[in-house]
Amino acid sequence: MSHAHMLPIGLRRISAGFAAIAATALLAVSAHATINSNLQIEAGQTFELGGGQEGGFTVTGRNTGPVAVVVLGKGEGTASAVLRGTVAPGGEVNASFGPGEMALLRNTSDRTMARLKLKITGDTSSLGMTYSANP
Repeated sequence: MSHAHMLPIGLRRISAGFAAIAATALLAVSAHATINSNLQIEAGQTFELGGGQEGGFTVTGRNTGPVAVVVLGKGEGTASAVLRGTVAPGGEVNASFGPGEMALLRNTSDRTMARLKLKITGDTSSLGMTYSANP
């Protein structure tokens, strides 16, 4: 017999209510977890992050590689991406993306790998990640 069955009914309701609140709080925390990444982007490739997520997210960090990286944002259902900036080697990135928006990190070199040390915060629970060839 579990100890919950031995508690008075009022305490069982409080315990069940507390468990529900704790589970909700845990989900809220995990939906907004921090992702730390030592990202590498092959020459001629674009790293695609997000798209379709319910909340926004922010990408911060530093270009630790030898080539510039272009940062773009692409809204949900839009055909073209909007330039957010270019991160030179040694430079920093700090870009926020809204609900449903995709971050595009494009290696500007067709011969050299790009490297970034990134921190991604916000709604990270359902961020898709993939690579595509540069247009």
